[in-house]
Amino acid sequence: INNPQTTIKIPSGTRMLVRRSCHATLEYEQFDRRTDIYVDFVDNEMLHAYDANRVSTLEANEVIAVPSEEEDCLGKIIISVERIIELTKVYNRPFEMGIVYASVHGVLNLLGQNYTDQSSKEEQMLKEAKIMTELGFSPIVGF
Repeated sequence: INNPQTTIKIPSGTRMLVRRSCHATLEYEQFDRRTDIYVDFVDNEMLHAYDANRVSTLEANEVIAVPSEEEDCLGKIIISVERIIELTKVYNRPFEMGIVYASVHGVLNLLGQNYTDQSSKEEQMLKEAKIMTELGFSPIVGF
C-alpha cells in the first residue's frame, strides 16, 4: 500500500482495514490462489490523471482498478482519499466505511466485475453490501 499523495493524512489503521477488505472480498469470491494487489492512496488530481488515461468520464471517481498482466498479481487499486472524504461527508458516513467500500469495489473490478448494465450493477452492489456487512459496516446506499 503506497501513499504518494500529501494532501490528506491517512488515519492510523487504514492500511490494515484495506488489507482486511481485500482479503474478505477474495474469500467471498472464493478466490483461492495466492495473489498480490497493490493499492495507492492518491488525491483527486492524481486520480484524474490515472482516469484520463483510461476512460473519458465526466463523473468523479473515488476508485479505479487497473488489472495486471502478471500471473501472481491481480492489479492495482487506486483510491482517492480526497474523494472518499468528500463522499463520506455527503452521505454522513465515517471515512473507514468509504475506504472499505472503495477497497471491496476495487477488488471486484479486478476480478472482472464491472457495471455493464443495470443487472450487473445490482449484482455487484449486492456483493459489496454483503462483504461490507461481513466486515462490520453498513452498506453505503448511493455511494
